[in-house]
Amino acid sequence: MGRPSYGCALWSFLFESQIQPTEQAMLAEIQRVIGGDPRLYLSDVQLFPQENGILIQLALSVVPSTNAERLNIFFNQETRRASYV
Repeated sequence: MGRPSYGCALWSFLFESQIQPTEQAMLAEIQRVIGGDPRLYLSDVQLFPQENGILIQLALSVVPSTNAERLNIFFNQETRRASYV
């Protein structure tokens, strides 16, 4: 509370037009959030706009490991919830 810049702002992009500048802003936000945790290394991120939301695929490694795990998160516009898929 009292720290408006804390957290992830991906929800603010959910109802925007899924054009290149929006996707670039989303990628920058993902990199900012993950970059704030020194235990994580982001090796790949992909965005897939869907009819009712956005699917984000991340390849994350826990430092010092080099084994990346794929994490799929779906941001649903209709329910305004994020879920692992």
